[in-house]
Amino acid sequence: MTDFESREGDAVRPSAARMYHYYLSGEAVSETDKAFGERVFRVYPYADTWARHNREFLQRSVRYMVGQGIRQFLDIGAGLPTAGSTHEVSRSMDRGARVVYVDNDTEAVDLAHEALLEENALGATAAVEADLRVPELILDHADTRRLIDFEEPLGLLIVSVWPFVPDSDRPYDLMAYLRNRLPSGSFVAMSHVSADDASAELKERIAAVADLYKETSDPVTVRSRDDFAAFYDGLELVEPGIVYAPDWRPEQQADPRDPARPCNFAAVGYKP
Repeated sequence: MTDFESREGDAVRPSAARMYHYYLSGEAVSETDKAFGERVFRVYPYADTWARHNREFLQRSVRYMVGQGIRQFLDIGAGLPTAGSTHEVSRSMDRGARVVYVDNDTEAVDLAHEALLEENALGATAAVEADLRVPELILDHADTRRLIDFEEPLGLLIVSVWPFVPDSDRPYDLMAYLRNRLPSGSFVAMSHVSADDASAELKERIAAVADLYKETSDPVTVRSRDDFAAFYDGLELVEPGIVYAPDWRPEQQADPRDPARPCNFAAVGYKP
């Protein structure tokens, strides 16, 4: 495994965490982020819808896991705090739920810590600065150990994070390490941008966004359905399996004409 290097906020280059927050909320942390976001929307006008699909999938998967008895969550690549976060969703169903947020962006972790402090939620929730590429530091972090009991099942969330881990960083080895450390009975929710089922026009738009992200702190890797499925090796897929994010156990039927719908695969796996 590689060493983890703390990453301070970059005022010049946008980050994945800040841009995701911008797509979800319309609020830019900096003028640089706003200008970059406007460029993204010009080539892919559905970025906000795509981000909302991700967020709603996370929320539904958390509710599903709580319904299956999960009371502790590890949310890797959590990004900047925003409404409907994992601790809000899980604790709305069970006040005893515990959550550890992880991000490699110092700014995201600092803002999350401030938000949790304001909510008086630090007792059952923590924000940890660490990187998915160094999973042992996440699992062995003092705050993770304080809140997560690895003798009991947990919910692992890696929602739209693997696209920012290139093949050169061995993402499948990283996932295998995490899977092997998970207790039996745990669940894993993941999503990943893909152009597999997109129209020719959408494929061009997704490729254009990937090109733009080369200018950010977090370049994007677009993977196929089969590539995404490989992250679930050793896990049992929960019904309905690998589907588009808005189609995973939706609370209302997804719009088949939604242009962002086929651009994002999602699934939940179970460790027997």
